[in-house]
Parts: sequence; structure tokens; C-alpha cells
Amino acid sequence: MIYSIRYPLGRFKKRIIESYRSTNLKAAYSKLPNQSLVRLIGLKNSCKGERCFIVGNGPSLKEMDLGLLKNDFGMVFNGAFELRKYFQEDKLFHAVEDRLVLEDHKKAINGLSGCVFLPSDLLHLISSNNPIVTEFHRSFSEKDQKWPPFVDIESEYPVFFWGGTVAYYGLQLALWLGFDEVFFIGVDLSYTIPESVIQKGAVLTSTEDDPNHYKPDYFGAGLRWHVPHPERMSLAFERVAERGVKAKIYNAGMGGNLNCFERVKYDALF
Repeated sequence: MIYSIRYPLGRFKKRIIESYRSTNLKAAYSKLPNQSLVRLIGLKNSCKGERCFIVGNGPSLKEMDLGLLKNDFGMVFNGAFELRKYFQEDKLFHAVEDRLVLEDHKKAINGLSGCVFLPSDLLHLISSNNPIVTEFHRSFSEKDQKWPPFVDIESEYPVFFWGGTVAYYGLQLALWLGFDEVFFIGVDLSYTIPESVIQKGAVLTSTEDDPNHYKPDYFGAGLRWHVPHPERMSLAFERVAERGVKAKIYNAGMGGNLNCFERVKYDALF
């Protein structure tokens, strides 16, 4: 009962806050730390002419030779700290937008070096002077045919949007950076929920190994995650494919359910 009240109230509160911030994005950005807007603007189109691999955390990564990525640009997410080693630091981007991940890995994420992107609504969990904090809005209604919005690449004060998965944030960042080609790998969009999880509302706490990611302890015992909605994630990417963006987007992953982008063979890209 408590969650049936808590979640709608939370969404309403977000809507009010984001509506207020949207009326004066210049002021909103001025209050963000780490010269975030200056650094974000400085990165705009900085990777034009290049390609980027957006690396999800799905189990299909175990079937792939990630060592092939050593000379490419890459974007990794959330608690995938081990995946950073496959890229040179000056070609690596790391994005986090999940509150539970940032709470459970607060020290590690705040300690990351290189180019790290974090969302404005989790500012209270950010203690490092390294991350770039982007304006990030979550309250846009999923019932709207325009859900989810996509960052306006031409904006002086860009807003990035939630699309059901951190990989949607990553895609917006990749286009902001100006990549001509984007290749998804490890974005499997398939999940199972073990019967052993402890559920409180939309939050799950694992009590055993994680079957949904590239390593068993990604959301292993004691770690929290949200109830997954792969159909919502798929819809977000389908909407991107339908609307068209200024980049060629491919799925170079193994299997999985991300079918709205043209599939290409991973090994043939090197």
C-alpha cells in the first residue's frame, strides 16, 4: 500500500522540480559543481568523425573478445568498473544514472578518473570534483507518444532524459560528443528475476549471484536493483530509430533483444 502512494508522489515531485528547472536552465547549470557546463560544452562534437562502442552490461559480453576494443572509443556504465580496462583512458567515457548503483558504489564512482557523467538529480551523492554533472530529467510521461525525449544537440543548456536504461543516457551523450557511428554491444534487454530476491516496491535486493549481467556479482548478494522493464527499454530505442538522429547506430552485440537497429558482426568491425 505504501508504495502505491509513495511512487506517484515521487513522480509528481520530480515533475514539479524539473518543470521549475526547465524554466531557467542557465541558473540550474550555474549551481552544478565542477564547471560542468563549461566542460560539457567543450566536449560537444569533440569526437566527430569517430566511432564509439556503447557497452552494456549484459551476459552476452562473455561471448565476445573485448580486447579488440583497445583502439576504439567506448562508453561503460554504472558499476561496470572492470570494463574500463578495455579502453585507453582518453577514449573512455563512464556514465551513471541509477540512484541505487550510485548509493551502493558511492566511494568507487566518486573515485573514478577520466571522463565521468552523472545526473543532476543525484547531486547529493556526488562528492568528487571530477564528474561532469548534466541536467537530467526523469518525469516525462511514458504514456506520451514523444516519450522519451532526446537531448537537443544544439542547446546551450542541454537536458538529458531518462529512457528506462542508462544506455539511453549513454546514447544521448554519444551524439552530444559527435560520434558518426555508434555500436551497441552487451545491451541484451533480457532479464530474469530470481525467486530468492527480496522485493520492496520497485527495489530488489539480491541474495545470490546475478544471472542478468556479464559477471555474477554485478548485482550479487546484498546489492540492490530496480525491477527491470525491458519492454520499456526497447520502446525507448525504437522511438530513437523511428525519429532518426545524426549518427549511424548499429547493434554489434551477440543475441539479445535490441532489434530496432541494424545488426552487424562484431568481429568484422576490426
